[in-house]
Amino acid sequence: MYNLRQYLRRQYFYLSTIPNLFRLHEMSFFRKYLKIRGNDRILDVACGIGVYANRLAKRAACVVGFDLSYNNIAIANHIRKDNTFFYCGNAEEICHPNNSFDIVISICAIEHFNDSKKSIAEMFRVLKPGGQLLVTVDSLENINSREFIEFHRKFCLVQKYYTVGTVRKELEAVGFEIRTIKPILVSPFSATMCKFAFKIMKWPMLFGMYSLLAYQLTLILDKFSSDRNSGIIIAVYALKTKE
Repeated sequence: MYNLRQYLRRQYFYLSTIPNLFRLHEMSFFRKYLKIRGNDRILDVACGIGVYANRLAKRAACVVGFDLSYNNIAIANHIRKDNTFFYCGNAEEICHPNNSFDIVISICAIEHFNDSKKSIAEMFRVLKPGGQLLVTVDSLENINSREFIEFHRKFCLVQKYYTVGTVRKELEAVGFEIRTIKPILVSPFSATMCKFAFKIMKWPMLFGMYSLLAYQLTLILDKFSSDRNSGIIIAVYALKTKE
């Protein structure tokens, strides 16, 4: 009975986090830019509870995900697909050989690492030549509230926030060729909706319903925003073109 309760609790937590305003935008970026073949091997760096890994596993040969958090990996392993594999690991010392994966993803994670440059170099190392990298990072460049930024920094354990320029610099320094770099949630109204989203995150069902509505509104508002150079998140699609 205890194992059943644990399974149901983890199942509820997993499913209740899927309709997430930020995650929905990131998944849209995935669909637009990632080119996944049936024999591809994908690595999800700092995979959390495995939401992205399980989504991508439907189109790839296998997806491997790792995270520092044992609790995240426990949930990921309860919900995993047949071709997904999860373990506890450190992004600064990825335990896979050189040129092991066709695609590497890391979603809103690099900004949490103690040594982001080392983790990016590790992603480059394990990616095959010609392989694809897709990352997103927290920016909050269009948020004017110092109070909210400080709250977000502590709540999300952020080590540093990125701009388009700084994330480009770190990725290009190890040899990645950036094909697309795009701020997301750029309009002032989108920024306001994001701040409100953090106020209701402790109620997963309410947050989920809000996210589904807010996602559609932010898509429209961002499309017509006069300033698209800064946003809540920065999404990057890049290639490893050389060793």
